[in-house]
Amino acid sequence: MTSISDARIKHLELIQSVINRLVDSNGSHKNYCITLVTAVCGLAASLHRPIVALLALVPVIIFAILDAQYLRLERRYRLLYEEVRCEPAEQQVDFRLSIAGIGAVSFLDALCSWSISVFYLPTGLGIGVVAAALHLFP
Repeated sequence: MTSISDARIKHLELIQSVINRLVDSNGSHKNYCITLVTAVCGLAASLHRPIVALLALVPVIIFAILDAQYLRLERRYRLLYEEVRCEPAEQQVDFRLSIAGIGAVSFLDALCSWSISVFYLPTGLGIGVVAAALHLFP
């Protein structure tokens, strides 16, 4: 019985490691986004071109979509984790990591989540403020 328990714990650890990698990727995406936005806004300020500042919206949109997809995958792996955790003790552990049979998680729900919107909406608004300031004060 303990070998099955140990195997189930190992399976849960494997799923948790996938979840941790997805979470870490979201943090990296936000760092890359801020770096690109700062560089583009700095270039716009040095050129005194508000339209260049608006180009910084492109990486914001791309990284918001990418983060939402990673959050969606993370939520599906959390469902897999919960499913494996609730399996009967006598059931054979199969070490599956596929989320093919796991319930769907809406991309729009992930995109509108607080972890995405609290970061990317203010970043987009900040870009708008920079563009407006460059337009008003050439």
